[in-house]
Amino acid sequence: MSTTDVEMIGLDEMQEIIVDFLVEADELVNSLDNNLVKLEETPEDPDLLNEIFRAAHTIKGTSGFLSLDDITSLTHKMEDVLNKMRKGTLKVNGNIMDVLLESVDNLKILLQDVSDHKKVDRDLSGIISKLVAINEGQEIESVNEEKTPPKDEISVQKGSENKPAAPVQQSAKKQNNVAGGNHQEKETIRVEVNRLDTLMNLMGELVLSRNSLLQTTNNLGREHEDLAGMDDLNRAGSQINFVTTEIQLAVMKMRMLPIEKVFTKFPRMVRDLSREAKKKIKLEMFGEETELDKSVIESIGDPLVHLIRNSCDHGIEIPEDRIANGKPEEGTIRLGASQEGSNIVISIEDDGKGLDIEAIKSKAIERGLTTPEEVERLTSREIYSFIFQPGFSTAKKVTDVSGRGVGMDVVRTNIEKLKGIIDIESEVGKGTTISIKLPLTLAILQGLLIISEDETYIVPLASVLETLRVSLDEIESVNRRRVITLRDGLLPIVNLNHVLRGRANTADKSENPYVVVVGLADRRLGLIVDELLGQEEVVIKSMGHMLGKAKGLAGATILGDGRVRLIVDLIGLFKLANEYNK
Repeated sequence: MSTTDVEMIGLDEMQEIIVDFLVEADELVNSLDNNLVKLEETPEDPDLLNEIFRAAHTIKGTSGFLSLDDITSLTHKMEDVLNKMRKGTLKVNGNIMDVLLESVDNLKILLQDVSDHKKVDRDLSGIISKLVAINEGQEIESVNEEKTPPKDEISVQKGSENKPAAPVQQSAKKQNNVAGGNHQEKETIRVEVNRLDTLMNLMGELVLSRNSLLQTTNNLGREHEDLAGMDDLNRAGSQINFVTTEIQLAVMKMRMLPIEKVFTKFPRMVRDLSREAKKKIKLEMFGEETELDKSVIESIGDPLVHLIRNSCDHGIEIPEDRIANGKPEEGTIRLGASQEGSNIVISIEDDGKGLDIEAIKSKAIERGLTTPEEVERLTSREIYSFIFQPGFSTAKKVTDVSGRGVGMDVVRTNIEKLKGIIDIESEVGKGTTISIKLPLTLAILQGLLIISEDETYIVPLASVLETLRVSLDEIESVNRRRVITLRDGLLPIVNLNHVLRGRANTADKSENPYVVVVGLADRRLGLIVDELLGQEEVVIKSMGHMLGKAKGLAGATILGDGRVRLIVDLIGLFKLANEYNK
């Protein structure tokens, strides 16, 4: 298409083409990042090389049509190098791969400029001269020895990797093969996110109406069993229940994205960190097709970055140490996701040196987080949880990657916001496994209905670990905190109603109360309640600014019988429990 053709296209139509290009280019750039890392491991794979070449060629072709000259020039020089690799006249090595990956980083910046409608004169002479030198057969030194990229580059990498270049609109094309070769396209349509949010809100109202209808039908059935037409009413209620559930799943899936959107950046990150630290690290990933709500996907990226960086820096040893300990010189990090009911479990497992539990104990005592007497009564999991404290680090030296004691605090904060749970298992010399359990969506939740002091509350079921019944004789006091012994460890407990109402000194009403064990990130707490009523799907409703923000309450919902019930906010509840136990 000529320049004249471009001029004939209307402004709106051109904007549409640019949005399509940015969405497609974002997918292609992510594939370039991953496939270049794979190519370094399997340099003789012709299919992989062709796929990489086609991605660069597609970006070059479309950017040329749109007169995006900087992108066209850069991808053209990349294409020259990749073409020589395809023909076998240029052999893949680490230094050449550094330059190609640096080119991809520059490409991300240029695409972000287009997305932000910026006209920035970027200096590409340095990277283009490196690509030209490689194409001419000259030796290139490793870029890892160069200075840190400018702040502009770093912010683009962190800010743009988790979202498409066109932030408001979903992808119009999802290709099974990288563009340029034979591929199939799913017939799709772009929808603005706020329209999906509106649909989700209406879905919530439908769920509440369904619950009310079923409750009314059940009551009528109990009170008027022989009423004419009762069977027809029950059948109609069951049908509406089925259809509502199916519509709800369909609407939720519209907001779902594969976690692959987050995982795609980690092969490149692990590759760069291993070269920088002079380690050999292999990243294995599984469950990339597992889907999560868009809001959860956007928030989980940063915690995973910190955890993967820690595994690379603190977990995996240098090759010499691994060989001395009878391990293969190449360390392995396994990153995976799987669905368990209405939750997603993400695991990060490494075969490194594991957490030094004695060092964590010493540091915790040194910082006044515990005492020598208390620490001996703590379980391993409770000791590991100290690493989530702000500024906590056992590292002997601070590196550019980690060691300042800020990363794990960020992990805890982000996971708490997502109503998630973190578990750590570690063995010295064997490795560490960190598991993160997250709800599939934050819009509609499964709740556990409980009664505490004649009040009915709803606790998010995703955060409930177990329930048990205890007698008041089993409740002990340690340092003025009420605890029970649970599997050789101490579990702090509070009376739910007393904490929410600020009645700390009131005696428990029941002689044999239930304890609902809830988790938030790395922390655990037992809630004393009088009765468990069962589970119900609920929609969170704001209590409005007139009532202010009540501590320990996330909002309210309307149950099937029309009554308004309060939903417990675990972040606020844990804060109240700390104040309650002081």
